[in-house]
Amino acid sequence: MQYLKKEIREKILAAAVEEFKEHGYSDASVRNIANNAEISLGNIYRYYTNKEALYFAVINPFMESIKNYVEHGFSFEGKTMKQVSEVLVDFLMEYSDELLIIRKGNTVHYETFIAYIVKVISNKIHEMLEKVFPEINEKIQNSEFYDAVAEGFLTALFKVLKNGDSAEVQERKTREIITFYFGHMKDRFYHFDVEDDQILA
Repeated sequence: MQYLKKEIREKILAAAVEEFKEHGYSDASVRNIANNAEISLGNIYRYYTNKEALYFAVINPFMESIKNYVEHGFSFEGKTMKQVSEVLVDFLMEYSDELLIIRKGNTVHYETFIAYIVKVISNKIHEMLEKVFPEINEKIQNSEFYDAVAEGFLTALFKVLKNGDSAEVQERKTREIITFYFGHMKDRFYHFDVEDDQILA
């Protein structure tokens, strides 16, 4: 029996990352991946049944890392906005290739990814708000509120990251977004029911 070799799998995945980065999912070629990995096309299919399987082999570890990060690392407790934004930018830059691949992927894969991440972030925002403002569930009656905030935050974050700025500039822009969305969270809803035209002034 011929066993699958770890180094061959790693070569395939490395070539797949470059192919998906350059061409996106739809235009990516498994033949190109095989050529760049310097293995036969038939050998590719011994490891991955089709292009979609190869695509998800590239992005699934990233999606799992995102989930773990949001659930366990995405916390503002005891941290400044600068510290939070630095950690977030470091994390996203570590996975910049995967982010680019997902953004260039076809509509189905991209929408699936966005829906997945929005739900994870949404749950975390709800959890954080309940800690600083226990009465939040009495104030918020819109069942889609947390998803809407999470989607807005993710959209703003992606807009910053796609500009290709240096890590320092991205950290600054990310801090601005985090401050806007999550700064002074415990003060946000204490005035929710107050009729006062000057609140937003």
